Amino acid sequence: MTFDPLDELARAGIDLTLAGPEQREIVRSLSEAEVALLVSIHGQLREGSPEVEAHIVGGLLF
Repeated sequence: MTFDPLDELARAGIDLTLAGPEQREIVRSLSEAEVALLVSIHGQLREGSPEVEAHIVGGLLF
């Protein structure tokens, strides 16, 4: 099975539906290690306080 960063992030609950074509292309170029790091950070933020969670925009950090 081929690694697909968009699928991996979606499985982790990271919503990229608001990302534009250029952003999605950049996400597609991420390595497995980079995706794992994003998933880890996303999970930690979701476990944090509501104040931190409010800074998650479009599923990713900005």
